[in-house]
Amino acid sequence: MPQLNDIKLKIAGMSGLALKMWQATFRTFMENNPDLITAILEDENKVNNLEKEITAELVDFSRTSADKSEKAKVIFYADIVADLELIGDYCKDILERVQTKIEEKLLFSEDAVREYSDLYRKTEDALKEITAALEKDNPGLVKEVFKKQGHIDTLVDEYRARHNQRLIDKVCTPIACNMFLNMLDFTAAVYYHAKKIARSLLKIKS
Repeated sequence: MPQLNDIKLKIAGMSGLALKMWQATFRTFMENNPDLITAILEDENKVNNLEKEITAELVDFSRTSADKSEKAKVIFYADIVADLELIGDYCKDILERVQTKIEEKLLFSEDAVREYSDLYRKTEDALKEITAALEKDNPGLVKEVFKKQGHIDTLVDEYRARHNQRLIDKVCTPIACNMFLNMLDFTAAVYYHAKKIARSLLKIKS
């Protein structure tokens, strides 16, 4: 029978893997390095497999455990696993845009790169925070994720408006503009799921 502590260790490892994917995807974007893509896609497959494996173990644990307090936490851990799998999916979505950027030799303006980098770093901080909380089994460590959520939403709207203006001003091409807007939206989605994970962790703590 799977033990909850063992399952939690796997969830922490899954979170670390999703964070690694996030960082490698950004590195691919910044370096225009297609050689990194294969390893990222392999990690995405690992995340998908972990989602299936851990979810099955959580179901087994829920059916066999006599500890009601631990069983009550299962649903929150299952939600966390599902959110981590979706974060991996969004990394893959961004990576597809980056791959097209590399293959088509698309150029992003310095302003666009700076704005995307800013949003990336804020999301990376959120992923680092939830990963640390999972690794240390201390849900109380998630604090900043909620404080920055309103700011993230405002930033995405601001950066989208700026980039649309750059398109009007012919600073960038329509295809590059579309890629950039997709990447902003996918990044915001990753932050949204990081926030959901943080909320689940706080429910586990309460």
